[in-house]
This record gives sequence, structure tokens and C-alpha cells, in this order.
Amino acid sequence: MWLLLSLWTILSQVAVDPVDPPDRLELASQESLQGNHQRVIDLLSSLLYPTSQFATEEEEIKALRLLGLSYWFLNNTVEATKAFTVLLNRRPDFKLDPVVVPAGALLFFNEVKGKLREKLNELRRLKREEEERRKREKAEAERKFQEELRKNAPVLRETTVIQKNYMLFNFFPLGLGQFQNGHDAKGWLLVGLQSLTVTVSISAYTYLKYKYPQGVVPEEEKVSARQIQYLQVGTGAAFFALWMTGIVDALVFHKPTRKTTDRQYVPGKRRLELFGMPLETGGFMFGVQGEF
Repeated sequence: MWLLLSLWTILSQVAVDPVDPPDRLELASQESLQGNHQRVIDLLSSLLYPTSQFATEEEEIKALRLLGLSYWFLNNTVEATKAFTVLLNRRPDFKLDPVVVPAGALLFFNEVKGKLREKLNELRRLKREEEERRKREKAEAERKFQEELRKNAPVLRETTVIQKNYMLFNFFPLGLGQFQNGHDAKGWLLVGLQSLTVTVSISAYTYLKYKYPQGVVPEEEKVSARQIQYLQVGTGAAFFALWMTGIVDALVFHKPTRKTTDRQYVPGKRRLELFGMPLETGGFMFGVQGEF
């Protein structure tokens, strides 16, 4: 009867053991506080050997500490040395807390640490080198990231066009001199007014020419014909007046060359480029293009 009861107790205990390493580590901590050191060993040894099943280094360090102390409490110095050696290989500067760890266990741990001094110094050096390498890699990654930002950032492109102005163009109608001087508003105004006046004048002349091809106007149509003739002459005179006005204005504001600058943002590519090209009208265009 007692044999069956003991077997049932053991099977029940195994059945309720947690599976996840963090849960088993928490249970092992509670067992360690109650002095159940063999129970701690049963819970943790399979999670640490032959390879660690813990997801984080902190969990592994805590488990190795509990396992080493449990072996020390059970006077198994060989396994305690093994657990503390693995712990110190993971974290060479690890120290036991003298407030919660017995003096004997603290002395034993320091003896193990002393025997491994040279190896631990080498591990510290390797860890420092690894940290420095990671810092360098992080700095290089940050530099490349910033470089990509600069490459993709918009760049201001400035294009300057130097246009040669011809004196002859100032004497042309329809605001050609104004357009050459860069006064587009005045140029379009002259285009509109001169086009209107010359169209009306030519239309009136054409109407009279075809209506009275012999130049003889019936008595009853002389008034209307004269009015149309006045319109023809008046709009023609207005056309020439506008033309003269345009000439004077163009001559007053005439300059041998005209420079215009265009600015726009374009994607940068880390380059500076000077370019130039002649214009068909005789001028020259040049500019500086930035690609960073």
C-alpha cells in the first residue's frame, strides 16, 4: 500500500512540473528557498546541459547560479565547479551576493573564479573586442543610413540663361522688342492691341474694295462708306502709333544681354556638374547642377 502511494506521489509530481523553461526556473527558485536542492537540480539540469534551452542570458545565468549552489549544498563539488565554470564563461565579472549566499559557498565560488582567472581575463578581452566591434558596426550602419538620406534628399538646381538681345528686334511690331527685354506683359498687350487694330483696318479696306471695286459710291451709301473709311484710317493710325510706342519702349529698356535664373528641386546624387550650351538665337546658357 505504501509502495503504491509513493509511486502515485512521484508520478503526480512529475505530471505537474511545468514545461516552459521560464516557468521551471521560477519553480526552481521557490524550491531553492525551501532548501529542496535535489529538486532544483532535477528541474534545471536538463535545461542547461548539454545546451541551454533558455531564451535569454539573464535566465541562463540565474539557472546556473541556482544549480551551482544546489550542488554545493549537496557537497557535489565537481558538478558545482562545472556549473560555476559555465556561468563565469558566460559572464566573467559575475559575483555572488554575500548577503544571501553562505560564506562557504562564496569562498568556493571565488576559488573556482581564481582558477579560471587567466581564461576569464581572456574572455573579458574578447567581450570588450566584441562590444567595440558592435559599436563600430552600429556607427557604420548609422553613417550609411545618413548617407542614404543625403542621397535621396532633394537638391536645389539653379540654371542661368544669358540671352543676347538684338537691336534690330526693337523695331519689329507685335511687342517683339518687349519680349526680348523680358517684359512679357507689355509684349502681350501690344500683340493684342496691334492685332485688333490691323485686323479692323484691313477688314474695312477689304470691305470697301470689294463693295465698290470701281471706286464709285452711290449717293445714298456715301455716309456709311465714309464712316467705314474713317474706321479703316483710324485703326490703321492706331496700329502705327502702337508700333511707334513699342519701339520707343523697347529702345528705352534695351540691354545687350538678358540673364534669367531658374531654380527647382531635383533628387540629389552626390555630384556637382557645370554645364553650358549655345542657343540658336546667338546667346549662351550655363548652369551648375548639384547631385549630393
